[in-house]
Amino acid sequence: MCEKKDGKVVSFINMKGGVGKTTLCREIGYTLNKKFKKSILFIDIDPQANLTQSLFEKYNLLPSDLYNDLPTEEQKKIKICDVSIGKLFDDSKHFPEISDIVVDLDEGTANDNKLSLIPGDLETVFLERSNSGAKAESALDKFIVKKGICDKYDYIFIDCPPTYSFYTTTAFNASDYYLVPVGIDPYSVLGIDLLEQVVEQIKENDFRRFDSKTLQNMGIIFNPINYISNPTGSALFNNQKNSIKNSKKLKRYDFYYFDNHFEFNSKYKKDLDYFSIDKNNRKSNTNIISITQEFMDRIEFLNSNKDVEGDSNE
Repeated sequence: MCEKKDGKVVSFINMKGGVGKTTLCREIGYTLNKKFKKSILFIDIDPQANLTQSLFEKYNLLPSDLYNDLPTEEQKKIKICDVSIGKLFDDSKHFPEISDIVVDLDEGTANDNKLSLIPGDLETVFLERSNSGAKAESALDKFIVKKGICDKYDYIFIDCPPTYSFYTTTAFNASDYYLVPVGIDPYSVLGIDLLEQVVEQIKENDFRRFDSKTLQNMGIIFNPINYISNPTGSALFNNQKNSIKNSKKLKRYDFYYFDNHFEFNSKYKKDLDYFSIDKNNRKSNTNIISITQEFMDRIEFLNSNKDVEGDSNE
């Protein structure tokens, strides 16, 4: 019998696109699983479903409609996967079982170290028109609680779209923390500030839920996508980073800024199934392992603070 977990739900989000949010989500999660032997559930709530496409490519999965279009020889290499997050939001009275929406990616892996995915679905782009209101926005949180998902995984990672929408509220309602990847440009400050306004509004709109539930910014991690490692590029990166950290607009939030930034690797964009920890790239491996270790340390620190606050309120 596997040990009961105390999983934490973390959303990866920024109101500004093109900051490597999905890449960072999958790399930290995959490294936690392969290097640190943690059980991980990815949840792809972004209608673009880029996280799903990456993991499907890695594990040779396809939905049946795409599978059926393949030549026979290609079909032999592929497994059909028709589970998706869309089934969580349909209008039927049947509340989904775990097997209806979760696929285990490493079949045969022990439960203590499993890697799973709730796949995204391009058709969820239509959901926002038909799914509004508290019931739909609480569906993911309800699923996580009712099915004991946090007892089964060490971490549950939600990849969010860069918009304030039904998906954002759904993700935040289910999350304990959120991590904010940011690029190095003047507009980053606006994206971060806008996100915090969104969080404040979501908490205000559902104040009863968040009176007893924590939703906390666990940190900002810099992802200088176009950063070039030379003296000029390094100076520019440090100047922009310090400008963001010292911004008057952001001072009131008292953010934690990750010591490690995400190193640019062109393979992340070129190859859907490129996962750093599987490759013989010392620089990228060292970088993602350092980020992942800092991520775990940060979670542990925040959880210990919660315990102290809980004791003081008793």
